[in-house]
Amino acid sequence: MDERDDLVVEHDPDQHDLAYLEEQLAQEALRVVAAGAEEEFAIFVRDDGGTIVAGISGALWGGGCQIHVVWVDPARRGQGLATRLMSAAEAEAQRRGCRLVHGITYDALTAGYYDRLGYRTIGVIEDCPAGTATRWYRKDLAPPAP
Repeated sequence: MDERDDLVVEHDPDQHDLAYLEEQLAQEALRVVAAGAEEEFAIFVRDDGGTIVAGISGALWGGGCQIHVVWVDPARRGQGLATRLMSAAEAEAQRRGCRLVHGITYDALTAGYYDRLGYRTIGVIEDCPAGTATRWYRKDLAPPAP
């Protein structure tokens, strides 16, 4: 490290600076892994006025599908929307040639949910955040039909 390089802690970093870091990491991963560009996707449920009441987002890359967000408006929970969204995301991933779906979540938000959908836990950090656990899930997909 050059002695002129100063480390600066920024407590409210600019969103463009954060996006720059993510873009640099993504470019390096593409160069090293050579698995093609990441493809983002989202699936939404909207009410009659066009307001999003549920949705899922993720990214496809290197034969895998990473789920980023699954959200259902509290007034719409308990109606199977999250399960339908997950099923649709898995189908989209499979259609695009992914071998697996994976993600990260917190037990306080989704305890047992992914297990019921056939996902298996591949990693856990207990008491992080405090009082719950961070959990990584994975589900292998069947090869796409010919």
